[in-house]
Amino acid sequence: MVFVDGTNLFHRLDAAKLQLVSLSRLIRACDPHREIVRVYLYTTQPHYERALKSHGEALTSDVRVVLGEAIPTGDGNFREKGVDALLVADLIYHAAARNYQQAILFSADQDFARALKRVEDFGCRTMVASVAAQMPNALREAADDTIEFDAKFLVENGYARQA
Repeated sequence: MVFVDGTNLFHRLDAAKLQLVSLSRLIRACDPHREIVRVYLYTTQPHYERALKSHGEALTSDVRVVLGEAIPTGDGNFREKGVDALLVADLIYHAAARNYQQAILFSADQDFARALKRVEDFGCRTMVASVAAQMPNALREAADDTIEFDAKFLVENGYARQA
């Protein structure tokens, strides 16, 4: 199973001025021979709508979108509430239920390091993929495997294009 910290991903792509061509193709690049049971993407409604405008409808093809709360900040932006908790709950639940052998987490948020260790307590392997961001040491140390997709790699291999 794949768990995508969507808001984190969208911010990283925006900062790198990239448009993602296909999330599912990028996921396949992590482990092309492993069956992907399910893909979850966690974000808020405003972040999701903005990402669809920027990256297109293909962004979430074959993806289950899980929305947390969006709290207006008063300046036209939104702060997410509960999104990371939703991701962690699903990550651990599916590990405990033995619904997957390996979890692939797309994030550069080191707050997920403890959750990865809990997943491993249930006998599941973990991989962390960071997109257009350097992987924090806490995630690198917590996961069995890691992969970093820098902006140059994404563009050169057709996973993203310059915005």
